[in-house]
Amino acid sequence: MGDNSTENRTVSNTTKTVPTALFDPAWQLALTVEFYFQYAVIAIGIFGAAANALVLYALIAYNAREAKKRAINLLIINQNLLDFSCCLLVVISLGIKMSDIYHAGTLGYLVCTFFGSNQTATTSAVYGSIINLVALTIERYLKVVHPFWSKRYLRRRVVYAAMAFAWIAGVAIATPVSFVSSRVEGGFCITYLESPNWIYESCALVFFFVFPLVIFIYCYGRMVVVMRRQMSVMAGHSAEGSAQMNASQAQSKRVKWNIIKTMIVYNML
Repeated sequence: MGDNSTENRTVSNTTKTVPTALFDPAWQLALTVEFYFQYAVIAIGIFGAAANALVLYALIAYNAREAKKRAINLLIINQNLLDFSCCLLVVISLGIKMSDIYHAGTLGYLVCTFFGSNQTATTSAVYGSIINLVALTIERYLKVVHPFWSKRYLRRRVVYAAMAFAWIAGVAIATPVSFVSSRVEGGFCITYLESPNWIYESCALVFFFVFPLVIFIYCYGRMVVVMRRQMSVMAGHSAEGSAQMNASQAQSKRVKWNIIKTMIVYNML
């Protein structure tokens, strides 16, 4: 009887602890904030998907009307398509998460892996967007700093390969870890965070934030230096054709300001 009374007291204490944790005001506030935050992210995702869809339509229409098909237009279109996919997948992932659907079978496991807590589909699109943005930056850098080399070697097939690599690499990098760390138990999607996962996230931080940031700063900085040098050479010419020189200088200043704004916007993001 002594053992039974001890067991009953243990069960009673456990029963009292669970409701206390559930009805804790701080815990309820955290759950409420998380609930409305998810709805806010869904609203932002819908707005971003709609905006990117409009820009994507305008870019495709402009590229179709343009007589000279430039490779830079394809990279920009691919960048916008990746951003659109990222916004759309955020909405889908959070919608599935908030609906608390029952996961069962192979389909349930795939839904858990790609749209569960890891949000592998969204992460793949984000990684692909960063890779394509790096490719776009390098393409502009080669055109400005090494124009003759880029004209000779930067063919259209290289641009196609960079576009395809952005999609394939994004999926290939984000998917394996999610397959290892995602489980379906009792119809619920569960993510196991183990030490290899933290190592993977640290490497992802370096390769998809620090490394691209260094590339952007270097490439845009070099482009600004080259444009300043070109402007100095133009200013040293004779006074004949000064109107054309002033127009070229104004255009160079606009290009330089656009590059600087791109650097600032990326650093803020």
